[in-house]
Amino acid sequence: MTADRPGSRSLANPPAVVAKTHEQPAGLATRVAETITRFGLPAFIITLPLEFTATYLKLQLARWVLLVVGLAFAYLLMIGRRTLVIPLGTSLAVLVLYVFASLVSWAVTRAPGSTNVVVDVIAYSAMAVLVVNLVRTEEAQRDAWVAFLISGIGVALLIAFLHFTHLSIWRADPAGVRVNGTFGDPDIAARFLTLGMCAGILMFAGRKGPVQLAAAAAVTCTAFFAFTYSKSALLLYGFCAVIAGAAGAMWVGRKRALAIGAATLAVYFAALALTPNTMPRIVRGIESIVAGSQNVVHPGPLVNQPQATSDLDIVRIYLIRSGLQMFRDHPIFGVGFGGYQHALLTHYRNFLPANPPATLSHSSAITIMSEQGLVGVVLVLAFLGLLLREVIASLKRPTQWRLWILIPAVVIVPIGLYSQFEGRFIEEPYLWLALGLLYAARTQESPIRSIELKA
Repeated sequence: MTADRPGSRSLANPPAVVAKTHEQPAGLATRVAETITRFGLPAFIITLPLEFTATYLKLQLARWVLLVVGLAFAYLLMIGRRTLVIPLGTSLAVLVLYVFASLVSWAVTRAPGSTNVVVDVIAYSAMAVLVVNLVRTEEAQRDAWVAFLISGIGVALLIAFLHFTHLSIWRADPAGVRVNGTFGDPDIAARFLTLGMCAGILMFAGRKGPVQLAAAAAVTCTAFFAFTYSKSALLLYGFCAVIAGAAGAMWVGRKRALAIGAATLAVYFAALALTPNTMPRIVRGIESIVAGSQNVVHPGPLVNQPQATSDLDIVRIYLIRSGLQMFRDHPIFGVGFGGYQHALLTHYRNFLPANPPATLSHSSAITIMSEQGLVGVVLVLAFLGLLLREVIASLKRPTQWRLWILIPAVVIVPIGLYSQFEGRFIEEPYLWLALGLLYAARTQESPIRSIELKA
Protein backbone atom coordinates (compact mmCIF):
# COMPACT_ATOMS: atom_id res chain seq x y z
CA MET A 1 0.00 0.00 0.00
CA THR A 2 1.15 3.43 -0.71
CA ALA A 3 0.17 6.46 1.21
CA ASP A 4 -1.86 9.05 -0.58
CA ARG A 5 0.19 11.96 -1.73
CA PRO A 6 -0.99 15.35 -0.66
CA GLY A 7 -3.57 16.50 -3.12
CA SER A 8 -4.00 13.04 -4.65
CA ARG A 9 -7.31 11.19 -4.77
CA SER A 10 -7.71 7.95 -2.87
CA LEU A 11 -9.60 5.22 -4.68
CA ALA A 12 -10.53 3.64 -1.38
CA ASN A 13 -11.98 6.84 0.00
CA PRO A 14 -13.06 8.97 -2.92
CA PRO A 15 -13.99 12.50 -1.96
CA ALA A 16 -17.62 13.39 -1.79
CA VAL A 17 -18.80 14.88 -4.99
CA VAL A 18 -20.21 18.30 -4.34
CA ALA A 19 -22.66 19.11 -7.04
CA LYS A 20 -23.02 22.78 -7.64
CA THR A 21 -26.60 23.52 -8.28
CA HIS A 22 -27.57 26.81 -9.71
CA GLU A 23 -31.07 27.76 -8.72
CA GLN A 24 -33.03 29.46 -11.38
CA PRO A 25 -33.70 33.09 -10.56
CA ALA A 26 -37.15 33.59 -9.11
CA GLY A 27 -39.68 34.83 -11.59
CA LEU A 28 -41.61 38.05 -11.23
CA ALA A 29 -44.67 36.33 -9.74
CA THR A 30 -42.55 34.59 -7.14
CA ARG A 31 -40.73 37.77 -6.17
CA VAL A 32 -44.02 39.61 -5.81
CA ALA A 33 -45.45 36.81 -3.70
CA GLU A 34 -42.36 36.78 -1.49
CA THR A 35 -42.64 40.53 -0.95
CA ILE A 36 -46.32 40.28 -0.11
CA THR A 37 -45.78 37.53 2.45
CA ARG A 38 -42.87 39.46 3.96
CA PHE A 39 -44.77 42.69 4.55
CA GLY A 40 -48.36 41.43 4.38
CA LEU A 41 -48.91 40.74 8.07
CA PRO A 42 -47.77 44.19 9.28
CA ALA A 43 -49.95 45.73 6.56
CA PHE A 44 -52.91 43.65 7.73
CA ILE A 45 -52.36 44.65 11.36
CA ILE A 46 -52.14 48.36 10.50
CA THR A 47 -55.34 48.25 8.42
CA LEU A 48 -57.28 46.04 10.85
CA PRO A 49 -58.67 48.97 12.90
CA LEU A 50 -60.07 50.63 9.76
CA GLU A 51 -63.52 49.11 10.11
CA PHE A 52 -65.16 52.10 8.42
CA THR A 53 -63.65 51.04 5.07
CA ALA A 54 -66.31 48.33 4.82
CA THR A 55 -68.78 51.05 3.78
CA TYR A 56 -66.70 51.84 0.70
CA LEU A 57 -65.15 48.48 -0.24
CA LYS A 58 -68.01 46.10 0.66
CA LEU A 59 -65.45 44.29 2.77
CA GLN A 60 -63.19 45.86 5.34
CA LEU A 61 -59.81 46.88 3.86
CA ALA A 62 -57.98 44.53 6.22
CA ARG A 63 -59.91 41.57 4.78
CA TRP A 64 -58.85 42.49 1.26
CA VAL A 65 -55.26 42.69 2.48
CA LEU A 66 -55.62 39.32 4.19
CA LEU A 67 -57.05 37.81 1.01
CA VAL A 68 -54.09 39.03 -1.05
CA VAL A 69 -51.59 37.77 1.51
CA GLY A 70 -53.35 34.41 1.70
CA LEU A 71 -53.28 34.00 -2.07
CA ALA A 72 -49.57 34.92 -2.17
CA PHE A 73 -48.78 32.37 0.51
CA ALA A 74 -50.86 29.69 -1.24
CA TYR A 75 -48.93 30.36 -4.47
CA LEU A 76 -45.59 29.97 -2.70
CA LEU A 77 -46.87 26.81 -1.07
CA MET A 78 -47.89 25.31 -4.41
CA ILE A 79 -44.52 25.97 -6.06
CA GLY A 80 -42.62 24.56 -3.11
CA ARG A 81 -41.17 27.81 -1.74
CA ARG A 82 -43.07 27.43 1.53
CA THR A 83 -44.27 24.65 3.78
CA LEU A 84 -47.54 24.63 5.67
CA VAL A 85 -46.94 24.72 9.42
CA ILE A 86 -49.70 23.20 11.55
CA PRO A 87 -49.33 24.03 15.26
CA LEU A 88 -50.01 21.30 17.79
CA GLY A 89 -51.16 21.42 21.39
CA THR A 90 -53.93 20.35 23.70
CA SER A 91 -55.50 23.78 23.91
CA LEU A 92 -55.43 24.09 20.13
CA ALA A 93 -57.13 20.72 19.75
CA VAL A 94 -59.94 21.89 22.03
CA LEU A 95 -60.22 25.15 20.09
CA VAL A 96 -60.53 23.25 16.83
CA LEU A 97 -63.21 21.08 18.44
CA TYR A 98 -65.08 24.21 19.54
CA VAL A 99 -64.96 25.70 16.04
CA PHE A 100 -66.20 22.40 14.60
CA ALA A 101 -69.01 22.24 17.16
CA SER A 102 -69.96 25.83 16.29
CA LEU A 103 -70.15 25.05 12.58
CA VAL A 104 -72.25 21.94 13.22
CA SER A 105 -74.55 23.92 15.50
CA TRP A 106 -75.01 26.57 12.85
CA ALA A 107 -75.55 24.00 10.08
CA VAL A 108 -78.35 22.39 12.09
CA THR A 109 -80.19 25.60 13.04
CA ARG A 110 -79.17 28.22 10.45
CA ALA A 111 -80.90 31.06 12.24
CA PRO A 112 -81.65 34.09 10.06
CA GLY A 113 -78.96 36.72 10.42
CA SER A 114 -76.33 34.24 11.64
CA THR A 115 -74.33 33.93 8.41
CA ASN A 116 -71.91 36.73 9.23
CA VAL A 117 -70.97 35.15 12.54
CA VAL A 118 -70.11 31.78 11.03
CA VAL A 119 -68.19 33.42 8.18
CA ASP A 120 -66.20 35.39 10.76
CA VAL A 121 -65.28 32.25 12.69
CA ILE A 122 -64.13 30.45 9.53
CA ALA A 123 -62.18 33.46 8.22
CA TYR A 124 -60.53 34.27 11.55
CA SER A 125 -59.55 30.64 12.13
CA ALA A 126 -57.86 30.62 8.72
CA MET A 127 -56.26 33.95 9.56
CA ALA A 128 -54.73 32.49 12.74
CA VAL A 129 -53.22 29.58 10.78
CA LEU A 130 -51.85 32.03 8.20
CA VAL A 131 -50.30 34.15 10.97
CA VAL A 132 -48.52 31.08 12.36
CA ASN A 133 -47.04 30.44 8.92
CA LEU A 134 -46.01 34.05 8.29
CA VAL A 135 -44.35 34.57 11.66
CA ARG A 136 -41.48 32.08 11.64
CA THR A 137 -38.73 34.24 13.17
CA GLU A 138 -38.29 36.51 16.15
CA GLU A 139 -37.86 39.42 13.74
CA ALA A 140 -41.29 38.69 12.25
CA GLN A 141 -42.79 38.68 15.76
CA ARG A 142 -41.18 42.03 16.48
CA ASP A 143 -42.41 43.50 13.19
CA ALA A 144 -45.96 42.34 13.89
CA TRP A 145 -46.10 43.95 17.32
CA VAL A 146 -44.38 47.12 16.10
CA ALA A 147 -47.12 47.41 13.47
CA PHE A 148 -49.67 46.91 16.24
CA LEU A 149 -48.12 49.72 18.29
CA ILE A 150 -48.11 52.02 15.26
CA SER A 151 -51.79 51.34 14.63
CA GLY A 152 -52.56 52.00 18.30
CA ILE A 153 -50.81 55.37 18.26
CA GLY A 154 -52.43 56.30 14.96
CA VAL A 155 -55.96 55.52 16.12
CA ALA A 156 -55.39 57.28 19.47
CA LEU A 157 -54.20 60.46 17.76
CA LEU A 158 -57.11 60.31 15.34
CA ILE A 159 -59.56 59.97 18.23
CA ALA A 160 -58.01 63.05 19.83
CA PHE A 161 -58.32 64.98 16.56
CA LEU A 162 -61.96 63.98 16.10
CA HIS A 163 -62.73 64.87 19.70
CA PHE A 164 -61.34 68.39 19.51
CA THR A 165 -62.72 69.11 16.03
CA HIS A 166 -66.13 67.53 16.74
CA LEU A 167 -65.86 65.55 13.50
CA SER A 168 -66.57 61.90 12.81
CA ILE A 169 -65.64 59.32 10.20
CA TRP A 170 -68.39 56.77 10.67
CA ARG A 171 -71.59 56.44 12.68
CA ALA A 172 -71.39 59.75 14.48
CA ASP A 173 -72.58 59.92 18.07
CA PRO A 174 -76.05 61.54 18.12
CA ALA A 175 -75.03 63.60 21.15
CA GLY A 176 -71.77 64.61 19.50
CA VAL A 177 -69.75 63.59 22.57
CA ARG A 178 -68.43 60.04 22.18
CA VAL A 179 -65.72 59.31 19.60
CA ASN A 180 -65.39 55.96 17.87
CA GLY A 181 -62.43 56.77 15.61
CA THR A 182 -62.27 54.24 12.79
CA PHE A 183 -64.61 51.76 14.49
CA GLY A 184 -68.37 51.51 14.33
CA ASP A 185 -68.72 51.67 18.12
CA PRO A 186 -66.90 53.81 20.72
CA ASP A 187 -66.76 50.81 23.07
CA ILE A 188 -64.80 48.79 20.49
CA ALA A 189 -62.48 51.76 19.93
CA ALA A 190 -61.80 51.89 23.68
CA ARG A 191 -61.12 48.16 23.72
CA PHE A 192 -58.59 48.55 20.93
CA LEU A 193 -56.78 51.34 22.78
CA THR A 194 -56.63 49.07 25.82
CA LEU A 195 -54.93 46.36 23.77
CA GLY A 196 -52.45 48.91 22.39
CA MET A 197 -51.64 50.08 25.91
CA CYS A 198 -51.02 46.52 27.16
CA ALA A 199 -48.75 45.71 24.22
CA GLY A 200 -46.85 48.97 24.73
CA ILE A 201 -46.18 48.25 28.40
CA LEU A 202 -44.85 44.76 27.70
CA MET A 203 -42.76 45.78 24.68
CA PHE A 204 -41.15 48.55 26.75
CA ALA A 205 -40.53 46.20 29.68
CA GLY A 206 -39.00 43.57 27.40
CA ARG A 207 -36.81 46.08 25.50
CA LYS A 208 -37.81 44.53 22.20
CA GLY A 209 -38.24 46.80 19.24
CA PRO A 210 -38.13 50.59 19.55
CA VAL A 211 -38.67 51.26 23.25
CA GLN A 212 -39.65 54.86 22.54
CA LEU A 213 -42.44 53.62 20.28
CA ALA A 214 -43.63 51.21 22.96
CA ALA A 215 -43.71 53.94 25.60
CA ALA A 216 -45.49 56.28 23.19
CA ALA A 217 -48.16 53.65 22.51
CA ALA A 218 -48.83 53.04 26.21
CA VAL A 219 -49.04 56.75 26.99
CA THR A 220 -50.91 57.91 23.87
CA CYS A 221 -53.59 55.22 24.02
CA THR A 222 -54.13 56.03 27.69
CA ALA A 223 -54.21 59.79 27.21
CA PHE A 224 -57.11 59.70 24.77
CA PHE A 225 -59.12 56.57 25.62
CA ALA A 226 -61.53 58.59 27.78
CA PHE A 227 -62.75 60.47 24.69
CA THR A 228 -64.73 57.34 23.80
CA TYR A 229 -66.71 57.73 27.06
CA SER A 230 -66.98 53.95 27.17
CA LYS A 231 -68.21 53.02 30.64
CA SER A 232 -66.67 49.57 30.41
CA ALA A 233 -63.31 51.12 29.48
CA LEU A 234 -63.55 53.73 32.23
CA LEU A 235 -64.00 50.85 34.67
CA LEU A 236 -61.56 48.31 33.19
CA TYR A 237 -58.75 50.30 31.59
CA GLY A 238 -56.75 50.92 34.76
CA PHE A 239 -57.22 47.31 35.86
CA CYS A 240 -55.84 46.08 32.52
CA ALA A 241 -52.84 48.42 32.90
CA VAL A 242 -52.12 46.84 36.29
CA ILE A 243 -52.35 43.35 34.78
CA ALA A 244 -49.93 44.24 31.97
CA GLY A 245 -47.49 45.91 34.36
CA ALA A 246 -47.61 43.01 36.83
CA ALA A 247 -47.11 40.44 34.06
CA GLY A 248 -44.15 42.40 32.71
CA ALA A 249 -42.62 42.72 36.17
CA MET A 250 -43.01 39.02 36.85
CA TRP A 251 -41.79 37.58 33.56
CA VAL A 252 -39.87 40.22 31.60
CA GLY A 253 -38.22 43.13 33.42
CA ARG A 254 -39.24 44.20 36.90
CA LYS A 255 -37.93 47.78 37.02
CA ARG A 256 -38.94 48.74 33.50
CA ALA A 257 -42.38 47.18 33.83
CA LEU A 258 -43.08 48.95 37.12
CA ALA A 259 -41.84 52.25 35.69
CA ILE A 260 -43.96 52.17 32.54
CA GLY A 261 -46.90 50.75 34.50
CA ALA A 262 -46.75 53.61 37.00
CA ALA A 263 -46.46 56.17 34.19
CA THR A 264 -49.45 54.66 32.41
CA LEU A 265 -51.57 54.73 35.56
CA ALA A 266 -50.60 58.36 36.15
CA VAL A 267 -51.74 59.26 32.64
CA TYR A 268 -54.90 57.18 33.17
CA PHE A 269 -55.92 59.15 36.27
CA ALA A 270 -55.00 62.41 34.56
CA ALA A 271 -57.19 61.49 31.59
CA LEU A 272 -60.11 60.78 33.91
CA ALA A 273 -59.60 64.07 35.77
CA LEU A 274 -59.15 66.25 32.68
CA THR A 275 -61.90 64.76 30.51
CA PRO A 276 -65.26 66.30 31.41
CA ASN A 277 -68.09 64.12 32.74
CA THR A 278 -66.12 60.88 33.06
CA MET A 279 -66.83 60.44 36.76
CA PRO A 280 -70.64 60.53 36.34
CA ARG A 281 -70.34 57.81 33.70
CA ILE A 282 -68.19 55.71 36.01
CA VAL A 283 -70.75 56.06 38.79
CA ARG A 284 -73.56 55.27 36.38
CA GLY A 285 -71.71 52.19 35.17
CA ILE A 286 -71.18 50.93 38.72
CA GLU A 287 -74.81 51.59 39.62
CA SER A 288 -76.05 49.74 36.56
CA ILE A 289 -73.83 46.74 37.36
CA VAL A 290 -75.14 46.65 40.93
CA ALA A 291 -78.75 47.05 39.74
CA GLY A 292 -78.23 44.38 37.12
CA SER A 293 -76.71 41.88 39.54
CA GLN A 294 -79.68 42.36 41.85
CA ASN A 295 -82.36 42.11 39.18
CA VAL A 296 -81.04 39.61 36.67
CA VAL A 297 -81.28 36.71 39.09
CA HIS A 298 -85.06 36.98 39.07
CA PRO A 299 -86.31 35.01 36.07
CA GLY A 300 -89.15 36.21 33.94
CA PRO A 301 -89.87 38.63 31.11
CA LEU A 302 -89.53 42.38 31.41
CA VAL A 303 -92.30 43.33 29.01
CA ASN A 304 -94.43 46.22 30.28
CA GLN A 305 -92.18 46.50 33.35
CA PRO A 306 -90.74 49.96 34.00
CA GLN A 307 -86.97 49.98 33.77
CA ALA A 308 -84.57 52.70 34.77
CA THR A 309 -82.17 53.78 32.08
CA SER A 310 -79.18 52.65 34.14
CA ASP A 311 -80.74 49.20 34.53
CA LEU A 312 -80.80 48.79 30.76
CA ASP A 313 -77.44 50.40 30.25
CA ILE A 314 -74.21 48.51 30.75
CA VAL A 315 -75.54 45.06 31.68
CA ARG A 316 -78.86 45.25 29.76
CA ILE A 317 -80.87 43.07 32.07
CA TYR A 318 -83.39 41.97 29.48
CA LEU A 319 -80.62 40.61 27.26
CA ILE A 320 -79.15 38.60 30.11
CA ARG A 321 -82.49 37.32 31.37
CA SER A 322 -83.57 36.18 27.95
CA GLY A 323 -80.21 34.50 27.38
CA LEU A 324 -80.43 32.65 30.67
CA GLN A 325 -83.94 31.52 29.78
CA MET A 326 -82.68 30.21 26.43
CA PHE A 327 -80.04 28.26 28.35
CA ARG A 328 -82.67 26.83 30.70
CA ASP A 329 -84.84 25.78 27.77
CA HIS A 330 -81.93 24.39 25.71
CA PRO A 331 -79.25 23.45 28.26
CA ILE A 332 -77.18 21.03 26.16
CA PHE A 333 -76.84 22.54 22.70
CA GLY A 334 -78.44 25.99 23.04
CA VAL A 335 -80.56 27.70 20.40
CA GLY A 336 -77.87 27.39 17.74
CA PHE A 337 -74.64 29.21 16.94
CA GLY A 338 -75.41 32.80 15.94
CA GLY A 339 -79.08 32.35 16.81
CA TYR A 340 -79.42 34.56 19.90
CA GLN A 341 -80.91 37.61 18.20
CA HIS A 342 -83.38 35.60 16.11
CA ALA A 343 -84.52 33.67 19.19
CA LEU A 344 -84.92 36.90 21.17
CA LEU A 345 -87.02 38.54 18.45
CA THR A 346 -89.26 35.50 18.02
CA HIS A 347 -89.70 32.92 20.79
CA TYR A 348 -88.42 35.21 23.56
CA ARG A 349 -89.77 38.56 22.42
CA ASN A 350 -91.81 38.89 25.63
CA PHE A 351 -88.48 39.61 27.36
CA LEU A 352 -88.08 42.79 25.34
CA PRO A 353 -89.06 46.07 27.02
CA ALA A 354 -90.63 48.86 25.02
CA ASN A 355 -88.16 50.35 22.54
CA PRO A 356 -85.20 48.14 23.46
CA PRO A 357 -81.85 49.87 22.83
CA ALA A 358 -80.26 46.59 21.65
CA THR A 359 -81.25 43.09 20.57
CA LEU A 360 -77.77 41.58 20.26
CA SER A 361 -76.21 39.93 23.28
CA HIS A 362 -73.59 42.17 24.87
CA SER A 363 -72.07 39.46 27.06
CA SER A 364 -69.98 36.71 25.49
CA ALA A 365 -70.69 34.40 28.42
CA ILE A 366 -74.44 34.77 27.88
CA THR A 367 -73.99 34.37 24.12
CA ILE A 368 -72.14 31.08 24.47
CA MET A 369 -74.54 29.74 27.10
CA SER A 370 -77.67 30.61 25.12
CA GLU A 371 -76.42 29.64 21.66
CA GLN A 372 -74.29 26.57 22.40
CA GLY A 373 -75.39 25.39 25.81
CA LEU A 374 -73.20 23.27 28.06
CA VAL A 375 -71.28 21.96 25.05
CA GLY A 376 -70.02 25.42 24.17
CA VAL A 377 -69.41 26.47 27.76
CA VAL A 378 -67.34 23.38 28.57
CA LEU A 379 -65.27 23.66 25.40
CA VAL A 380 -64.51 27.37 25.87
CA LEU A 381 -63.59 26.96 29.53
CA ALA A 382 -61.43 23.93 28.73
CA PHE A 383 -59.68 25.85 25.97
CA LEU A 384 -58.94 28.86 28.19
CA GLY A 385 -57.77 26.69 31.06
CA LEU A 386 -55.45 24.61 28.88
CA LEU A 387 -54.12 27.71 27.13
CA LEU A 388 -53.32 29.30 30.50
CA ARG A 389 -51.48 26.16 31.60
CA GLU A 390 -49.45 26.08 28.38
CA VAL A 391 -48.59 29.78 28.62
CA ILE A 392 -47.41 29.47 32.22
CA ALA A 393 -45.30 26.44 31.32
CA SER A 394 -43.64 28.41 28.51
CA LEU A 395 -43.07 31.48 30.69
CA LYS A 396 -41.23 29.37 33.26
CA ARG A 397 -38.57 28.65 30.64
CA PRO A 398 -36.29 31.69 30.11
CA THR A 399 -36.13 31.47 26.33
CA GLN A 400 -36.00 34.22 23.72
CA TRP A 401 -39.66 33.52 22.96
CA ARG A 402 -40.95 34.33 26.45
CA LEU A 403 -41.96 37.92 25.61
CA TRP A 404 -43.63 36.91 22.34
CA ILE A 405 -45.75 34.40 24.26
CA LEU A 406 -46.53 36.82 27.09
CA ILE A 407 -47.76 39.75 24.98
CA PRO A 408 -50.58 37.94 23.13
CA ALA A 409 -51.51 36.06 26.31
CA VAL A 410 -51.98 39.34 28.19
CA VAL A 411 -53.80 40.94 25.26
CA ILE A 412 -56.39 38.15 25.39
CA VAL A 413 -57.31 39.14 28.97
CA PRO A 414 -58.90 42.54 28.18
CA ILE A 415 -60.59 41.02 25.14
CA GLY A 416 -62.31 38.55 27.45
CA LEU A 417 -63.15 41.19 30.07
CA TYR A 418 -64.57 43.72 27.61
CA SER A 419 -66.57 41.03 25.83
CA GLN A 420 -68.69 40.57 28.95
CA PHE A 421 -70.06 44.10 28.47
CA GLU A 422 -69.81 44.58 24.70
CA GLY A 423 -69.80 41.12 23.14
CA ARG A 424 -67.30 40.23 20.40
CA PHE A 425 -65.19 37.46 21.88
CA ILE A 426 -65.16 34.63 19.34
CA GLU A 427 -66.04 37.25 16.70
CA GLU A 428 -63.17 39.53 17.75
CA PRO A 429 -60.42 39.55 15.09
CA TYR A 430 -57.79 40.62 17.61
CA LEU A 431 -58.44 37.45 19.60
CA TRP A 432 -57.48 35.32 16.60
CA LEU A 433 -54.53 37.55 15.75
CA ALA A 434 -53.24 37.16 19.30
CA LEU A 435 -53.76 33.39 19.17
CA GLY A 436 -51.91 33.15 15.87
CA LEU A 437 -48.94 35.09 17.23
CA LEU A 438 -48.96 33.11 20.47
CA TYR A 439 -49.02 29.70 18.76
CA ALA A 440 -46.37 30.90 16.30
CA ALA A 441 -44.05 31.73 19.20
CA ARG A 442 -44.73 28.41 20.91
CA THR A 443 -43.96 26.44 17.74
CA GLN A 444 -40.64 28.27 17.50
CA GLU A 445 -39.92 27.66 21.16
CA SER A 446 -40.25 23.91 20.63
CA PRO A 447 -40.28 22.26 17.16
CA ILE A 448 -42.33 19.32 18.47
CA ARG A 449 -45.32 21.66 18.79
CA SER A 450 -45.89 21.73 15.04
CA ILE A 451 -45.75 19.67 11.90
CA GLU A 452 -44.75 20.87 8.45
CA LEU A 453 -46.51 19.78 5.30
CA LYS A 454 -45.06 20.20 1.83
CA ALA A 455 -47.18 20.72 -1.24
